[in-house]
Amino acid sequence: MALGPSAPSLFELRDGALKYGAYTEVDGAIKGLIYAPFAEYAREAHGVDATVHRHLSVEEIITLLDEGRQVIASVHYEIRRPHRPAPGRGGHLVLLTRRTAEGLLHFHNPSGIDARSRTAELSADEFEPFFAGRGVSLP
Repeated sequence: MALGPSAPSLFELRDGALKYGAYTEVDGAIKGLIYAPFAEYAREAHGVDATVHRHLSVEEIITLLDEGRQVIASVHYEIRRPHRPAPGRGGHLVLLTRRTAEGLLHFHNPSGIDARSRTAELSADEFEPFFAGRGVSLP
């Protein structure tokens, strides 16, 4: 997949994902990501080795990160306020990119409420209550 200035625009990515059925539209609004068609789109259209994980533990995320993969994980959107109890699991996506030397899970949350919650680090124990146990891994 192309990176930098030659990367597809967000609109091109959206349109491609829609063609593969990775998103659905309801009354003109795009709804949640459907993992299997998204992985197929990533592989076929962009040559990205995307793997769907229907059942995924935090420990398995750590292993994937340690192997150099990134993980799109389903979490509750309130992960942006991790100091509060998790009101649920899933319904929102974050991109886990690495594990820090201290063992923290580093992730990007585009709907974070400030810089710290958009690029965040949480321990596995802090992350787990928000996590729905599913996701997609990427190289």
